[in-house]
Amino acid sequence: MVATIPLPASVMRPGARAAMILDSQDLKSLVAADLELVERAIDNVLAQRPPRLTGIIDHVAEYRGKRFRPLLALLTARVLGCESPGRLDLAVAMEMMHTASLVHDDILDNAEIRRHIPTVHSRWGSQSAVLLGDYLFSHAFVLAARVGDSQVTLEVAETARKVCEGELKQNLEAGNWLLPEADYMDIIEGKTAELMAASCRLMGVHARGTEAQCHALDTYGRSLGMAFQMADDLLDLEGDEETTGKSLGTDLEQGKVTLPIIHALSRANDGEKAILLELLKTSGAKNRSALRKPLEAAGSLAYTRRKAEEFVGTARRALHALPDSTYLQALINAADRALHRAC
Repeated sequence: MVATIPLPASVMRPGARAAMILDSQDLKSLVAADLELVERAIDNVLAQRPPRLTGIIDHVAEYRGKRFRPLLALLTARVLGCESPGRLDLAVAMEMMHTASLVHDDILDNAEIRRHIPTVHSRWGSQSAVLLGDYLFSHAFVLAARVGDSQVTLEVAETARKVCEGELKQNLEAGNWLLPEADYMDIIEGKTAELMAASCRLMGVHARGTEAQCHALDTYGRSLGMAFQMADDLLDLEGDEETTGKSLGTDLEQGKVTLPIIHALSRANDGEKAILLELLKTSGAKNRSALRKPLEAAGSLAYTRRKAEEFVGTARRALHALPDSTYLQALINAADRALHRAC
């Protein structure tokens, strides 16, 4: 039997705001048995490698994060009463794609640390890291095929394409500090939100949810992913590397345009804009504080938080289309956690 935990009364309906934000361990306890099966499956998948690849694959296996995308997928399966073996393959596929994107992201960001350990490219070089990311994506496609549903297989491939499109768009816009907000939204929808949307929507498809339910799950995951990325934008400016376990300030160093920057520049007069652009040329991991002051003065950090809150609200409202249960309340609480994330 899957362990359950009581959730606060104030989150027992999609329209209510959670009075308490449960941490990831509390949320995980709802599907603890399934998550343990997912962990074993990940280990088994990664164990299927030639001996020469042992070092680099064992290293990436140490990237064990909070397994948030498998958590979303497994909670969705429980909401819809799905207990098929395919739910585990799908959850593992989502984590494989996420890990692949992290390996590639770290190359693009020239990040040195990921989850308190050296990044793959900093140990084995960019060429091997690129190939490792591709290798992990290929495992996701194999796992999707094992689910035995042609629609799921197709949509997993489509998800990978959209994630790569988002990353490519962002890379091509590096240094374009005057990027319109609408273009920023399009980029993060692909690079971040798409995979969260897929984690929920594809489990809905696999569980034979109605069209309305699958649409609601897509809206939930997509909106949650948008909020996550905005929280990540703030973390890159305000976060602590010791707490997060990853390199911060890399977005600025690599010319990646984030929402606080877009907002501040769109509101600045010519003189303020010139000062901000000069700061952006020199701001990085070591002098993020120099940029925070003008961003705070422009209300750009607060604006980013408000936009994230709006997306969380959209995510919560989308869940009205699904049957209420403890698992649904956990999805609601997971949305609220997007505004309190530490990694």
